[in-house]
Amino acid sequence: MSEDPIQTLLRHCTLQQLEAIHTALEKRAAERAAETAARRERQKLAAPPRSSTDVEKMADDLGLDLSGLMREISKR
Repeated sequence: MSEDPIQTLLRHCTLQQLEAIHTALEKRAAERAAETAARRERQKLAAPPRSSTDVEKMADDLGLDLSGLMREISKR
């Protein structure tokens, strides 16, 4: 079995170097999680509703009651 080159590299690091690597990785993971959350939020806001159920769901999410308006629109 051959050894992973990353394991070989890390095996020769001091404890302080490993702690610095660990801190940097945690910071990067937090940044990526924030980027992902921001991207998802932008995607939610960017896409207009495609059907009446999407409009109703958005209204429910915002705490609005559009049932009367939706009935009036569907009559026309």
